[in-house]
Amino acid sequence: MKPSSTRLLPLALAALLAACTTPRAPEPAAPPRLPAAWLTPQAGGAELAPAWWQGLGDPALPGLIDKAWAQSPTLAQARARLALAQAQRQAAQAALGPQTQGQVAASRGQTAPPLSPSSAANWTVQASWELDLFGAARASRDAAGARAEAAALTLDHARQSLAVEVGQALLAWRHADAQLALARADEALAERLARADAQAARAGTLSASQAALSQTLAAAARTATQAWVEQRGAWLQTLALLVADDAATLAPQLGSQPLPAPAALAVGVLPATLLERRADLAAALRQWQAASLEAQGTAIAEHAPQLSFSALVGRGRWELGAGTVSGTIWNLAPTLTIPLFDTGGRAAATASARAQEAEARAGLEAQWRGAVAEVEQALLRWHAAQARRREAEATLGHWQRIAEASGAQARAGLLSGYALARDERNALTARSDALDAAREQAAAYLQLVRALGGGWTENKNT
Repeated sequence: MKPSSTRLLPLALAALLAACTTPRAPEPAAPPRLPAAWLTPQAGGAELAPAWWQGLGDPALPGLIDKAWAQSPTLAQARARLALAQAQRQAAQAALGPQTQGQVAASRGQTAPPLSPSSAANWTVQASWELDLFGAARASRDAAGARAEAAALTLDHARQSLAVEVGQALLAWRHADAQLALARADEALAERLARADAQAARAGTLSASQAALSQTLAAAARTATQAWVEQRGAWLQTLALLVADDAATLAPQLGSQPLPAPAALAVGVLPATLLERRADLAAALRQWQAASLEAQGTAIAEHAPQLSFSALVGRGRWELGAGTVSGTIWNLAPTLTIPLFDTGGRAAATASARAQEAEARAGLEAQWRGAVAEVEQALLRWHAAQARRREAEATLGHWQRIAEASGAQARAGLLSGYALARDERNALTARSDALDAAREQAAAYLQLVRALGGGWTENKNT
């Protein structure tokens, strides 16, 4: 017996070491050929703050973001997916331990005509436990944990994206509201010019074609006004959808506010460190790690032996005719399952799991590269929007000075009302262009905020 025990000792030690080993998830690494620095010049300014919307100076925006976070159906769906992932992680953890259940049964019947009716009653406690000798179940547990973390990060990303979308919708509404006011003023001037030209045509001092052209321009001004009415209404509906509120009750809460002039943002992170600033990239990393753990666990489960135990203990009572028997019931059944041959089913399952891991790894790299491109595009758009706004404001100042001078000349009787209205319309057009430039700059700022992760940073302690 001693030589036999000596031969079995290495096998027992190997099984013990295997039981203490858990497959590990791969660590993140920057994709190859990822740029070492940003190609587009930096915007300068301060780092993106977590509550970046405070810097826009719009008093309605913080409350709208809070309302969206509290009421948005999109976030409610993300929270439900997180709860599901957490429940799956808990179920995977529970599968590592023994399972017990109690059972009480009673029966009475006659199994064969010559025999007397019989009764039986028993209660039992059953237990089962599959030992995770090689770490397959622990890999499944850790994969479920990684997926739960991915669901939490996806919720974070949804919150950040929703805040940006609310900001975009509010600023677009303010832009449309301001443009509508300009369009109505321009419509009034166009109508005044059309009436003056019609009167001049009747007096014979203006050609009919010139008067018809003025009528056409007035009609175009009315069409532009209606277009901005529709734009403003559409953005109000979009904003109401984002915050899950009624548009009729939301509109009075917005008030009147000029479009902001956001300060430039410093892009203090490098392409390789975007993973720590964007929750969607961090979620993609967890998905890859989960797929890797599942691939390792599947390979183990499909090829390694499995050892399980089941046990039963209880009491029973049986009555047959005039006799009664009672006593203890027990059973102990260890089971060792060894994979032998299945015409390639296990190999296919392992290959499938590895393919899913490769897909998740490629997905992470694609999202990483896409995030780098988004930052570059946002920086380019920011620089272009800044330049356009400076030009538009300079042009606006020029036309405002012309309109002021024309007003002074008209009051002195040195300029006709027609010429004054023309200069005022040109000034309104310049103001409209400046509003477009202001909205473009705000949109570029929000695009850069989104590309940089919305102020999110990964908490390494959770």
